[in-house]
Amino acid sequence: MLRAHRPDQKETRRRTILAAALQLFREVPYAELRMADLAQRLGLGKGTLYLYFPTKEALFLSVLQLEMGAWFDAATERLDATPSGTSAAAVAASLVEELLARPLLPGLQALLHGVLEQNVPRVEAMAFAKFLQSSVLRVGERLERVLPELPRGQGAAYLIRFHALVMGTQLMSSRPPVVREAIQEPEMAIFDFTFKGVMRGAAADLLAGMVYDRVLVPST
Repeated sequence: MLRAHRPDQKETRRRTILAAALQLFREVPYAELRMADLAQRLGLGKGTLYLYFPTKEALFLSVLQLEMGAWFDAATERLDATPSGTSAAAVAASLVEELLARPLLPGLQALLHGVLEQNVPRVEAMAFAKFLQSSVLRVGERLERVLPELPRGQGAAYLIRFHALVMGTQLMSSRPPVVREAIQEPEMAIFDFTFKGVMRGAAADLLAGMVYDRVLVPST
């Protein structure tokens, strides 16, 4: 691959690396994924990758930001097209559907706090935090417009809890083969669930509960 010199060439190279990393994540578990394999796939020297991303974690934090950014943008479009007064269940369902349209996103989110944030330079960590802050506030404001019962700030609070649901549900539903085999026993049926099934129910219950509590206990 030719050397990138101009800023636009470097940005194109950066996006090419991110796209290749996402594809590799689709094929290989994160723990087994090596920067050397990614460099070979791209036809780059391993050192070239580190010119763009100082660590493997920094690279996949950027991949996560790209995927989350697409979800936040899609959620914004959905909510902008949703009339005020729509039911909480319908609003939550639309957010989950956009999540399910990005099947790699939950796995990346599940890595965020325990893996990706553990080995990134401060500048990358701060950039990601600012991205999350602005995105959560933007989409949170849309939620409050569609659901007038939500008090100011609770749209953002819901999105933080939604994120926690995604991480927890992803970890609980990503079972090793021996556990999947064990829960096939009839008495273990309560543990036999899918990410999609739990997220659809939990996201709707959470949002409806926040709206319901607001109606029953208005702020003073």
